[in-house]
Amino acid sequence: MAERRRALIVGPYKAHNFGDDLVGGILAKHLQQHGYDVSIPRLSEANSAWLGTAHAEGYDGLFESADLVVVGGGGIMSDTSGAKPGASHLQFVADAQQSGALAASTPVVVTSVGAGPWLRERSRRLALGVSARADAVGVRDQESYDHLHGLGVPAEKIVLGADVALLTPEYLPFVPSRSGKLGLQFDVSAFEDVQGNRELPAIVETLGAYARKRRKDVILIRNGRARSEIAPAAPGAELLSYTTLEDFLPRLGGMRALFTSHLHLAITSYSQRIPTFSLYVREKTRRFYEQIGHPERALDLRVATVKDLKRFLAAAEKAKWADADETSLQRLRGQANTLVELLR
Repeated sequence: MAERRRALIVGPYKAHNFGDDLVGGILAKHLQQHGYDVSIPRLSEANSAWLGTAHAEGYDGLFESADLVVVGGGGIMSDTSGAKPGASHLQFVADAQQSGALAASTPVVVTSVGAGPWLRERSRRLALGVSARADAVGVRDQESYDHLHGLGVPAEKIVLGADVALLTPEYLPFVPSRSGKLGLQFDVSAFEDVQGNRELPAIVETLGAYARKRRKDVILIRNGRARSEIAPAAPGAELLSYTTLEDFLPRLGGMRALFTSHLHLAITSYSQRIPTFSLYVREKTRRFYEQIGHPERALDLRVATVKDLKRFLAAAEKAKWADADETSLQRLRGQANTLVELLR
């Protein structure tokens, strides 16, 4: 029997964030289907066990032993995707290349990433340097393509697709719980740039009152381990915080609609044919709603009003999956497949 190849996935897995872990899991499953044993450093032990990947707390020895290095997914090619801009997980790849741990002969593929904009020159250098080392760079939207090409990455190296989270049902085994409830996720206190919106306190208060009044018909969601920031305003409402993919995905997939401030909850729900709406904290979310043909369902929280919130909640209550949504979903799944197929 031929020896199985070894793949290393590099990404922001220490944060234990749902969207990052989800994309890493899908990439891992694809690689396993193509004969790789997969390591995802810093992914939780529980998620590693469910996915069948090797658990590791760090990168010691893993670049040296890898037959393929995968960088992704999420906003790893940007420094503006999280609550605290400036961090870059690309440094692991740059350090491994400089030290010789990442051999010149080892293939490197960046895929299912958002790229740009950048606030810091260091971040630009890392994005350009890792792209130069990579055999291909798969991006999830046109703006990411434009940012990287404008940075100096050759067009022939950049592959335009869609976020591989759209392939969740194809790669990850779970059965939706079918609660039929409305999902509410709105955890924005850590995002300093949205605090300048004078209507934000009223938006938070209005959403809390909405959840309290409908506490038997909503699920208060958090894409990390902490409790939903809406929860104190709506005692008795069902809570769903992210701990593991195995537990989180069935309950997320059972909703009838979703209102969110974050990207990957929207993408995963959409992949389950669940209508989504967003007052977003990062512009990458706007890009997704434009891709699915619903730009009217997303608005920058920095300029949103209470009236906008009420309009979105009213629309979420009535939203139905339409034929046009199905057409868009199938088109985007094809584009997402383009990005996983870079991994061979």
